[in-house]
Amino acid sequence: MSMLVRDSLSSMLLLRVAVCACSLSAQPFPVGLGEILNAYSFIRPGLPNYGIAQGSIFTIFGSNMAESTASQSVPLQTNFVGVNIDVAVNGTTTRAIPYYVSPGQINALLPSNTAAGDGTITVTSGGQTASAPVHVVRSAFGLLTLLDATNIAVVQNSSQGGELLSQTNAANTGEYLVLWGSGLGPVPGDETQYQTPRNLTSIPIEVYIGGLSATVTYHGRSAFPGLDQINVIVPPGVSGCYVSVVVVAGGLPGNFATIPVASSGRICSDPGLIPVTPDEYHRLLGLDNLNTGAIFLTKLTTGSATSDLAFAVFQKYTGQQVTSAGLTTQASLGSCLVLHWLPPGGPPPFFLSTPPARLNIGPQINVNGPDGSVALVPGYPDYAEPIGASPPIIPQSGGAFAFDNGSGGPDVGPFTATLSARLTTAFVWTNRSTITAVNRANGQLVTWTGGIPGSYVSIFGYSFAHENSRLGNGSDVYTYFTCSAPVSAGQFTVPTAVLESLLPSGTVLGAGLPPAGNGYLYVVNGTSQRFSAPGLDLGLLFFGTGAGISVQLN
Repeated sequence: MSMLVRDSLSSMLLLRVAVCACSLSAQPFPVGLGEILNAYSFIRPGLPNYGIAQGSIFTIFGSNMAESTASQSVPLQTNFVGVNIDVAVNGTTTRAIPYYVSPGQINALLPSNTAAGDGTITVTSGGQTASAPVHVVRSAFGLLTLLDATNIAVVQNSSQGGELLSQTNAANTGEYLVLWGSGLGPVPGDETQYQTPRNLTSIPIEVYIGGLSATVTYHGRSAFPGLDQINVIVPPGVSGCYVSVVVVAGGLPGNFATIPVASSGRICSDPGLIPVTPDEYHRLLGLDNLNTGAIFLTKLTTGSATSDLAFAVFQKYTGQQVTSAGLTTQASLGSCLVLHWLPPGGPPPFFLSTPPARLNIGPQINVNGPDGSVALVPGYPDYAEPIGASPPIIPQSGGAFAFDNGSGGPDVGPFTATLSARLTTAFVWTNRSTITAVNRANGQLVTWTGGIPGSYVSIFGYSFAHENSRLGNGSDVYTYFTCSAPVSAGQFTVPTAVLESLLPSGTVLGAGLPPAGNGYLYVVNGTSQRFSAPGLDLGLLFFGTGAGISVQLN
């Protein structure tokens, strides 16, 4: 590894730690220790793929854990600014090695010789101690993502001189990429010093890019203690701005992230999802601020009940937010994403650590359909049907819909827009009745017929359980996934790595709490069209029709 790359990655690592301290330590943690997470994946305790790997960098959230804020570089000290971190598992105790300490957050390296199993982490600072439980495993990889993002991976393109990927500097198939993160597994030697990079061939891993197995040419420790490097080749047949990437290490899937892959050139696009050309993507991503608007119409049958849903989101993104979050949280065709959230943060696509500003487009949006009309008023997420109002305005066969915002508002002027979404052949989820339980270890095949020609199918679902959180309040923990496929494919298999990231039915996240119930699976045929309005840089109209079921997740 060159000194230039070493210095830039060191800066990125320390910057990641410092910003996390600002954005997450402000939570109302009680005095003492809060959650203990992989510093890159942030997969929470109680989830099926949680674990702090031997030799990995982890994060402790809490309060009053240090008297000052400080970070150190290699060579590392185990006792740093008066803070000691002891890890006791199965009768043996090791001392973790801090990278960064502050009153609300500590980032440290778990020594490779720490025993695997359930144990306790104890922080001693200023003569005071506090403890919290920890689950130590051999491997549990966390993939490095951009700051303030839910799933944009930080990846270098070795075939392009080590340049970082971006939506205007996308990878191509067959190129060599470098992934960064922590949690591949233990290594021998002194972990307070720079490391000798070595291929950890004894630790099995798989890397999936766009749902396809990618060839791994190296996976092991970098020169930095705890920081891992994985070299992979982009498989053929994937493209899009939000191509999924996930590392399965030691049988545990890590956090899902996305990378941009262009079918040609260096500017990515997702023409099967949103009607934006590569040149338009380039222009939009170059704006200092991006005003976007999206109106959604969906007809959904769950069990024996059918409902029409309408809502709208009008938001202003800064250039940094666009770079971090992109234009959509929908995975590119063939890809899947897994996200976790706690209310009231809200489910995707409205989850960002620094949310965009809302745009005021006026008092309401009028929606007129073949079977009726509805007015969307300010609410969650931005504009929605009034509570208790769900008129049936969407025919099963689709049709033409008209939208307007009257005289407009201070941020977006008056507009009128039309959406045409006609199903000449009904969209039918053909194996819906046969899916009553999902074996998470085997993946799940979904099949369909019909739908809007040239459109896409969104396969998504979630599961949740209640917990007594160390954040100081009870909450529901949700695990959510979304996948995309072209409607012409007629089928899609939700990968095992996705399903094994979901809370299984029967999960109990605290003493005296009820077990998690069934999960939910949805299959929706979707399409999108453009519209314009004064003050908007990008306007999109979405139409969907499909069904959902309750399923047991085993």
